[in-house]
Amino acid sequence: MLIAYEILVPLLAGLAVSLYLRDVLGRLLADLCGTAERSDFWVRVSTVLMTAFPVLLALWFGHSAARDADAAGVLRTTLIMTTAGIVVGVAVMGWSIARSIPKAGK
Repeated sequence: MLIAYEILVPLLAGLAVSLYLRDVLGRLLADLCGTAERSDFWVRVSTVLMTAFPVLLALWFGHSAARDADAAGVLRTTLIMTTAGIVVGVAVMGWSIARSIPKAGK
């Protein structure tokens, strides 16, 4: 049952962040990519990554299968890995987009 924490918490958090960023990311990428279809593709890719990366970290570093696992410890580790996954995901995405923005005068 504890593995449900390690799957649902990061999944829901990643989806929430993706939904929060979806509109602004779509507009920004439409400007950078040139078409709505290209932008939509990259928004979907970012949604998958922002959802999957926290789940991956929570499952990889989680310890729900340990004999001495307790709900509080599993939830704490899951929240730490979820937060780390989202922060790293947003940072990498922001850095990648920032590098793609044309510099003025070039």
